[in-house]
Amino acid sequence: MRRWIRQVLFALAMPFLGVAAVHAAPDAATSAKASRTLEQADQIKHADFDGFTRLLGQVEPVRAQLDDATAAKLAFLEGWRATWVGDYDKARGLLDSVADTATDSVLRVRAMATLINLLGIAHRYEDAFRRLNQMQELLPSVRDVRARFAALGEASQLLSSAGQFDAAEAYARQMVDEPPPGESECKGVQHLMRARREAGRLTAIEPLYQGAIEACEGSGDTVFADAMRSDIGMFYLRNGQPRAAIDLLLPHRDDLRDTNYATLLAEFDATLASAYLAMDDLANARKHALSAVAGAVRDEYTDPRRVGYKVLFEVEQRVGNAQSALAYHEQYMAADKGYLDDISARSLAFQLVDQQVVARKAEVETLNKKNEILRLSNALDRKEVETGRLYIFVLGLSLVGIVALVLRLRRSQLRFMRMARRDGLTGICNREHFVEQSERVLAYGARSDRGACLILFDLDHFKNVNDTWGHSVGDEVLKRAVDVCRRALHACDVFGRLGGEEFAVLLPDCSPAQARARAEQLRLSISATSATPSRPELVVTASFGVASTLQCGFELHRLLVVADGALYRAKRSGRNCVFMGDSGDIPDSPYPVAASS
Repeated sequence: MRRWIRQVLFALAMPFLGVAAVHAAPDAATSAKASRTLEQADQIKHADFDGFTRLLGQVEPVRAQLDDATAAKLAFLEGWRATWVGDYDKARGLLDSVADTATDSVLRVRAMATLINLLGIAHRYEDAFRRLNQMQELLPSVRDVRARFAALGEASQLLSSAGQFDAAEAYARQMVDEPPPGESECKGVQHLMRARREAGRLTAIEPLYQGAIEACEGSGDTVFADAMRSDIGMFYLRNGQPRAAIDLLLPHRDDLRDTNYATLLAEFDATLASAYLAMDDLANARKHALSAVAGAVRDEYTDPRRVGYKVLFEVEQRVGNAQSALAYHEQYMAADKGYLDDISARSLAFQLVDQQVVARKAEVETLNKKNEILRLSNALDRKEVETGRLYIFVLGLSLVGIVALVLRLRRSQLRFMRMARRDGLTGICNREHFVEQSERVLAYGARSDRGACLILFDLDHFKNVNDTWGHSVGDEVLKRAVDVCRRALHACDVFGRLGGEEFAVLLPDCSPAQARARAEQLRLSISATSATPSRPELVVTASFGVASTLQCGFELHRLLVVADGALYRAKRSGRNCVFMGDSGDIPDSPYPVAASS
């Protein structure tokens, strides 16, 4: 009886099960057609972005009828497109799904490579380096040379941004030496060139770079060609050739704008703005600076935004618009601080993730040892007690050693965090730590009604030192100047490097007259000391600007602005001198101190 009832129920259910199966099963013909369309879209995504978008639009309506592999390919290409146009939230959701769940290891590696690019742009550096570690573990099992090629490019780019220039160059060199069929030296040379420029190792524009630009244009990879032009333009600008930078970048700017690659366009505009400023073409400098600021990643302090605000500040200052100059200077200082903080965050994220990987390996080894101890404990029933105890003792010592290693790694992590507060070259406070310490001192001074003064100074003609004697001598000059100043400063003074050759000293419980005298003492000490032991004939001087809380109040930002204005006047008055600032400081020069040169 029960068997008959089951048969009847099964017969009644069959039509409904059949309908559900028809709707749930993917359509093989639709999947095959969509797969061919997606492959075509994948091949043209760099060269014809609009055509690539149209092809994706043809496949999207039949998404529900696709098999798992084709649906994963569609999700990857949609994530790639969202990354390109700056829709990072949508892109990350799609790419995370493909990287974590796709069955095709090649597609997973490609999704991870695109995620690394996206996370780097979004400043999620720890997540980016974790994905890089996952990709490196998966890469040996991938035989697709194109996927490996793209993965090497993203790894080179991320490592270069974190200051790991040797590893970045090694990945880029592998791309140049082993391009897949159909690929030229284009992309590998672009990554190699950017790593060298960011490391300060780009000393000449070699024929290799020009040949790579031509190869990029020949293969339709115009974005990579323009990226190399951007690096070459920055090289020209840094080496005093602004006209060469303009002649290189300007003819390609409008074509680059049509690609919708806003990040690279912002780099072009920032370099053009600086080049026009160097040639005193203020109208074009302002136009491109405004474009660089508008085109930079929204709500992020990128290098193009920092350079754009700096150019706008200098343009307004030159035309005598003090109010606009002050406003742009405030935005420039915020952007500059944010940009420098971002550079530190990249380096620290790499170190933290690297330490986490080592710690995880140590933890796995610890678990293996614990399992071995348990196995030996169970074997004691079959072996002599003394032999078993000996094994456990040896493994216990190993476990203690591994625990000690984990503790040592933890101490290393703490040490890296302490190092993040100090300038790596001179050992004094970096910009972030100087601001933190100074604001604490000023807050105490405001409560106790004790005045303080800020000294801002930088070394005169320091770029000439680097250009003439090289960066190693330049580093010696910086360290020598810091050593001289340290001997003249008090234990309670806050001394920091704001960036490049610019330094700041906060003097607590100090009057303006005392601050001026101490600034003059620092100036004389620097100019009276040979710049380096290896170059005793090289003499370096410094220009000083001083601000006091008596005129500016206890807000660090205002002190920096007023001291910077005084420093600018000191530079304008022949350098190697001290100027005092006041609350209305920018155009006046009330307290000049005579200079020796």
